[in-house]
Amino acid sequence: MNIGVEYIKYRWNAKGRHGIHSPFVYDLVDKCLKIKLAESDKKSLDSLFSKLENDKNTIEIADFGAGSKKLTHTRSIESIFKTSSSKGKYGRLLYQLARFYSPKTILEFGTSLGVGTTYMQLGNPAASITTIEACENTRKKALENFEILGLNDVDSQHMTFDTYLKTIPTSASFDLIFVDGHHDGEALLSYMKQLRSFAHDETLFVLDDIRWSASMLDAWNKIVADENYHVTLDFFRFGIVAPRKHQVKEHFVLKNA
Repeated sequence: MNIGVEYIKYRWNAKGRHGIHSPFVYDLVDKCLKIKLAESDKKSLDSLFSKLENDKNTIEIADFGAGSKKLTHTRSIESIFKTSSSKGKYGRLLYQLARFYSPKTILEFGTSLGVGTTYMQLGNPAASITTIEACENTRKKALENFEILGLNDVDSQHMTFDTYLKTIPTSASFDLIFVDGHHDGEALLSYMKQLRSFAHDETLFVLDDIRWSASMLDAWNKIVADENYHVTLDFFRFGIVAPRKHQVKEHFVLKNA
């Protein structure tokens, strides 16, 4: 898969708010994506980022997914942070979704250093977040970051995604589900199938690295075609999926400035 060609195709098809007739998607583009980071939240994030991007300490990574294309299993904190997708405009998107839709319950598959978790918690401090991480060393770093920032309503679980899915209560329900890990298309499809049991019609699924590989892009295209999801949004690196079975099935390629 040629990522450069994929990006050109994405930019060619990406839309702003004009030409969007779905009220749900129009509001997302016209209101949600225009939310600015609160000044206090920006200061918290800047402080965290400064700490991480200058941390040359190394840790051993237990990688249960497809692994990193760029990094070895002994990695510095600064190098892990450098390749994190949950910062910049994509981190801001997580913040905007949490702020605009005010999800009460959030599930995150893949804590890493806790950057994405932090964006979502700052976006909606009232949210109860459960975040799953199989690598204990990165999880410890995330817990340190949560403590420094005073993020107290984060339930961090040390286990694989598959293990968590076997132990999750049948009564559990999530308003926002962020899948940021494994990076394998077949695994993603399996997780999505299992996670549907813990979603409702308004649940938002946010999927990271949909163009990580040919396998991931193929899985994304299958999700877009799946009749279980009536709204699918392509932000190039992130894909957003919602059941919303009360509305006509539509797919949108959207700009994320």
